[in-house]
Amino acid sequence: MEQKLRHQHIATVTDKKKDPNYGLLRGLIPQDLLKRFKIYCVENGIDNSQGLENLLREYFEWKDQQTKSFKEKEK
Repeated sequence: MEQKLRHQHIATVTDKKKDPNYGLLRGLIPQDLLKRFKIYCVENGIDNSQGLENLLREYFEWKDQQTKSFKEKEK
């Protein structure tokens, strides 16, 4: 199982590195967030790259919805 995930991770990262629609994002985060993020990725069977993409998309969709709701209340 672990070997399969490693192979899947390497293939995905290599493909994304070659894709001009993807860019590299790096940063330092507190250890507690890092641990939660890694658990999220393992529980969902995804690599860190896909996990970060999923969480960022989810956050920005939520943020857009919040902004839309706020603007509707102003009317």
